[in-house]
Amino acid sequence: MDYDELLRRNRKKPLFSRDTLSPLAWGTEQIKLILPHREPFLLVDELTGVDLSEESIAGLRSLSESDPVFRGHFPGSPVYPGCLEVEMIGQLGLCLSYFLQKRSLDPPAVPHVLKVRATRIVGAYFLSPVLPGGQVTLLAKKLEDDGYFARVIGQVLNGDAVACAAISEVCFVEP
Repeated sequence: MDYDELLRRNRKKPLFSRDTLSPLAWGTEQIKLILPHREPFLLVDELTGVDLSEESIAGLRSLSESDPVFRGHFPGSPVYPGCLEVEMIGQLGLCLSYFLQKRSLDPPAVPHVLKVRATRIVGAYFLSPVLPGGQVTLLAKKLEDDGYFARVIGQVLNGDAVACAAISEVCFVEP
């Protein structure tokens, strides 16, 4: 797979239409049942839709002006760090992995935290700044998953404009 070409193709318009997703209303408490991250590093606030057949997912992240990263990342002209945008996409991709493994949109009765390690950022484009205040939409789509390594392409959207497009890879520590 030509990842560079895939990223270039997906840097100008959303990966998919959110209208095709099955609606989902998972908030932070449900997300914590499947992700190992916690505040302040839990970077997905809500899961809004998923399509198991197309292996895609959407979510939201609110960017409070009081978030401490804005104080130190370009003081006077704050911008959300690109590395955290890639992390948002990765966390959303992990949520998608959970749904694809379980083939269900229901929260687990007991926590089912995925144990993973990031192995690489295959590539990323930072196309426009993500500013304090407001909310961004997160999109992710599975590229590959062999049960040990998984790759996802994702985007951070300001409205319908792509602010970040990235492909990342994780290794599942426990199958």
